[in-house]
Amino acid sequence: MKFLLLSLLLQVAVPTAVVKTFEEDKPGAPPQNFTMPGGPQGSGEGWSVRREGAGRVLEHLAGPGAHEGSSFAIYGPAQYQDGEFSVRVKAASGSRAVGLVWKYQDALNYYSAQLDLGRQEIAVFRISGGNRIRLEREDDLELDAEAWHVMKVVQDRDSIRVYLGGIRVFNERDRNAKGPGSVGLWSSRDTTAIFDDFRIRPPADDKGREP
Repeated sequence: MKFLLLSLLLQVAVPTAVVKTFEEDKPGAPPQNFTMPGGPQGSGEGWSVRREGAGRVLEHLAGPGAHEGSSFAIYGPAQYQDGEFSVRVKAASGSRAVGLVWKYQDALNYYSAQLDLGRQEIAVFRISGGNRIRLEREDDLELDAEAWHVMKVVQDRDSIRVYLGGIRVFNERDRNAKGPGSVGLWSSRDTTAIFDDFRIRPPADDKGREP
């Protein structure tokens, strides 16, 4: 019994790196280990794996609703206190607003980095109890709205660093950062987009937990 308890504790303490390319997932269905919870003014529908050239990607299809409606694809097996989170994304149509979420507890409590190619801006938000607080924004990006873009977020204690195409856009501090949460993908409800090469890299001293 003591050995079993020690083994479980070690599993809780050791974080896990994730590289998700969707190549092993079935086209036409949601990817393994992801849940698609509905967000305020939105739903969890519209996410599925599809073929793209010789590979596979995760697609979000636009649904009816306002621009501010949210849709999530949350990686379920682990939660992370700190770490590096990244994805390649291409917004095909609609408002072209896509991004990453982390420290996700539910649709009313999480952090999000959102790239809005329609407005040519990127912003970081803390959503707490359904209230959206903008921590930082950069506009006038002049990006190709139809190209692939790589987004990366580094959460290091109360520091939040956001990168776009390998270039650091923000280095923000938020002392309200709470405990561990899930990591995933975000899309506005009216955006059609594809996501690939989703990565989670925890720091060596991360206190993330796994079931």
